[in-house]
Amino acid sequence: MSPWHPDRFEHRFRRAALLHLRWAVLSLLFLATRPSAAPPDADLYDLPFEDLLQMEIHAAGKRDDEIRDIPASVTILTREEIARYGWTTFEELLRNVPGFFVLDNLEDRFIGNRGTVGGGVQFLVNGVSQHPSRQKALTVPEIARLNIPVESIDRVEIIRGPMSVIYGNNAFLGVINVVTNAIGEHGSRVSASVGSRDSGRVFARVGTTSADGFVVINAGGYRTQGLEGAYADMMGAEQRATLVPGMHESLDGQADQRDLSAELSAGWGDWRADLRYTEKDYGVYSFTPGFEDGTRERLTTWHAALSWERAFSETLGLRASTVVSEEQANLYAIDFLSAALDGDQAQRSQRWETELDLLWNPHPTLDLLAGYRFRWVDGLENQAVVDALIDTTNRVEDLGLHDLFAELGWNAGRRLRLIGGLRLSRLPESYHYTSEDRLEGTLTEREIPVEDRDLLTGRVAALWSLDRHQVVKLIWGTAAQDSDQIQFSAPERIATTEFVYVRTRPTWTLSTSLFRNRISNIVRTIQVIDTRSNSYRSIDDNSGEWLTHGLELTGEWRPAPALGLDLSLTWQDTEDRRTGIEPGYSPHLLLKLKTDYRRGPLTYALFAHYVGPMEPDWSFVDGVAAGVVERIGERVDSYWNLGANLRYRHPSNGLQLNLHVSNLLDSEIRYPANELTDFTRGLIGPGRVVTLTFGWEF
Repeated sequence: MSPWHPDRFEHRFRRAALLHLRWAVLSLLFLATRPSAAPPDADLYDLPFEDLLQMEIHAAGKRDDEIRDIPASVTILTREEIARYGWTTFEELLRNVPGFFVLDNLEDRFIGNRGTVGGGVQFLVNGVSQHPSRQKALTVPEIARLNIPVESIDRVEIIRGPMSVIYGNNAFLGVINVVTNAIGEHGSRVSASVGSRDSGRVFARVGTTSADGFVVINAGGYRTQGLEGAYADMMGAEQRATLVPGMHESLDGQADQRDLSAELSAGWGDWRADLRYTEKDYGVYSFTPGFEDGTRERLTTWHAALSWERAFSETLGLRASTVVSEEQANLYAIDFLSAALDGDQAQRSQRWETELDLLWNPHPTLDLLAGYRFRWVDGLENQAVVDALIDTTNRVEDLGLHDLFAELGWNAGRRLRLIGGLRLSRLPESYHYTSEDRLEGTLTEREIPVEDRDLLTGRVAALWSLDRHQVVKLIWGTAAQDSDQIQFSAPERIATTEFVYVRTRPTWTLSTSLFRNRISNIVRTIQVIDTRSNSYRSIDDNSGEWLTHGLELTGEWRPAPALGLDLSLTWQDTEDRRTGIEPGYSPHLLLKLKTDYRRGPLTYALFAHYVGPMEPDWSFVDGVAAGVVERIGERVDSYWNLGANLRYRHPSNGLQLNLHVSNLLDSEIRYPANELTDFTRGLIGPGRVVTLTFGWEF
């Protein structure tokens, strides 16, 4: 049956039925999830694999689509799976997602996916898009989007591939929707954890449901001493020679982290509301080791969303939603270069957004989603004061963005479904930028015109169900991603061609994806000749182009009801078509392994991920010779990260005990150098961490 068949359309909008769907229906953009009333321990683990293709999710197209009808490669993580493997943070969860890897530079986390890293994934929480991650003239870390207590997560939907048609700019390589308000499905719970590296977590969830709505409150806190390691083991000889007496000799105590998160999600009748606040305070590394407590950064974000939905008939529905958000990043207690140095940097921006969506089912074989979105971004400001060295304020004038989009699905036959969609984004006429330098007493204004204001993205797909157990998907799509460089108005562009094959049986499933990504308008360095000195110098340019070919293979096998085995392999090769130089931060091979065994109230689990060797970034060298390239650090080796989890869950009273170990073998993990943490030998990653958690579900 089509996901837009009249019977299902009526079912989607009928209030009581929505409150009793077996799987939590994820909201559209800005729409909180209605809680499901499934049994507390219902889970994909107990669902035959052959039924997985019939599962419905919402994030892929702002409507309830079965996985077989989604024009993308999809991964679902449930509450029970997260509990079985005991992942302690959202970051650890993402490290174990097929095809994903995460890099650390102490200030930020960069999510790698399909040959590229950083900025390419749009994050949603209960269908609400999080604050835009790339803003002109700002350098705000993206790590704030990972500040989600893992205990609050009921479900994670990961949709790979360009998603700009549905979600606009910055849904470049996919969408991750995190559901945290399925109170009817998973109930209330509290937990507390203690672990090595002075780590600890507390979390509480309370909520209630009724025939007319629900209320959920999640609150959590987390702390850790973070990474450790001697600088002598990360720096090269030349770097060590530049250190001055009094600087710290190791990271110990300089990379601690404190997280807070609180959210309220509620629904009543046709209305939904979400409030979310997060705060992260942590130590960062700024160019050199510190002298005292080290440089610190505080990130705060808040989101407020309100939405309304109504079905006017069995074939016509309307949704209206609005969201307001603000993000602030404050770098304070600056501690580098000199013990006498002091200063801070403050960045902020606000986002106001309104969207109207029309859902129309004109024929049993046709379904249409059409919408308009208006986004207003204001208050973009970047102020830095560092003693007598820097005293500047950079601002970008308020920006407005209009979007029109539509996607049409047609069931061309019993087994064939065709999908096509377009999005037209009307960009600002120009970016007005001002820079005030109070030390120099100057005010600089720049007007950067937008050369092509009408940005068009699209996707088409053919989905062929060979039978109930097999589906083939052929997909082509484009997307755009904003550049934070003020001098470049053109966004990065991606065009993806993908072939997906999924095969399911009662005890196993196999998914294969072949993809080709072409990314253009990448900001890179190029060489130009200086005719006055007759030498070469490097400048920034946005003519970069990458081409990635890749294979994603995922298999799951359940040889016995209590035993599960998962394996995923990702091979990817990225070519820099402008320079021919191997791009940095792009491993060729990723492997993920998981196995778990349930025996009575106990669950035993092992998991591991492998990341292949990586090069750091590079730049051209100024001088008399052309084409001379210098890496900012050494190539880092591949690594395995093996973890284990032992979980006890009382069969009747909801009490739980969890023993979790990450990096069980204490393997050496290194992240390649980047501009901020330019350690020649790479930043040393996390060692073995042991965590004990007590919890109660009620």
